[in-house]
Parts: sequence; C-alpha cells; structure tokens
Amino acid sequence: MKQNVRCTIEDVINLLKEKYLKEGEQALCNDNDWQMYVADDEWFLTTACCITAPPEFDEETDEEIIPDFAVENGMDGSVLPEILQDVIINALEQKKDATNEELLKALNFYMDRDAFMSF
Repeated sequence: MKQNVRCTIEDVINLLKEKYLKEGEQALCNDNDWQMYVADDEWFLTTACCITAPPEFDEETDEEIIPDFAVENGMDGSVLPEILQDVIINALEQKKDATNEELLKALNFYMDRDAFMSF
C-alpha cells in the first residue's frame, strides 16, 4: 500500500476489498509493510486516516514512535494492517458482496469487541 498518504477509511476499505477480490487472501496478507493511523476512536467511511511505514519502537521503553507523517496530520491511533486485513477477509468470506458500510460496521465491531461480526 502507498505510504505517507492521507485518505479516508473508505479509501482503505476499497483498496483492501479490491486486492482481496482480485488477487486473493494470500496477496492481501503479504501486503503488510504499512500502518494506518487515525485521530478518532469512532470510524465513519469519511473518517480521515493516513497510511505510513510501520512505526519504529524505542529500544529502552519499547514504546511506539509515531511516524512524522501521522503526527503532522494529527493522527496518533495506530491500527495494524493485519487487523484490517483479517476483518475484511472474514467479512467477505461470509458475504462476498458486502457493502463498504457493512465492512465499516465489521471494522468498528472488531475494534470495540476484539471479535469478528457475523453477517
């Protein structure tokens, strides 16, 4: 996925969904050299986010060092690509024609409950 890009949650959903549907689960899961950052806990399709390189970690404290691009865009909540990929894969395996709204609902469900949503 392109890095140092400001976009929306819907843009990320579209990219992940398209890659999964066109290239399959393995191709989607192999594309994990990125991180998503958000400023808000509650996500909408229009919620701004940014995609960066994976963060560095402080060697002494093991704390995440948020990439400059995310900081410059006011985003400090990080989301691993594996979480986003797993939720999209799970949802599309249950419902191949899931809408972006349904995929967003599945993402919010997972972020709130640490569990996959059933369709």
